[in-house]
Amino acid sequence: MSLFLSRDELMDLTERKQRAKVAEWLTENGYRFDVAADGWPKVLRSALESRLSPNRKRQPTRNEPDFSVYASP
Repeated sequence: MSLFLSRDELMDLTERKQRAKVAEWLTENGYRFDVAADGWPKVLRSALESRLSPNRKRQPTRNEPDFSVYASP
């Protein structure tokens, strides 16, 4: 078994077939990933397993401050 999810496993997880859409789904759902030389996301199997574990402690989501109010007109 590989350290990373296979392409088929990524498509199964995300229900997407295009690498850009897979990466978009992963980003929207808070998964951390790297991108391989072929452009496909690489997700650690252990990251998925710990995320879906029933005894997982939820991490608070970080919200970035909105600096748009300081933009000049």
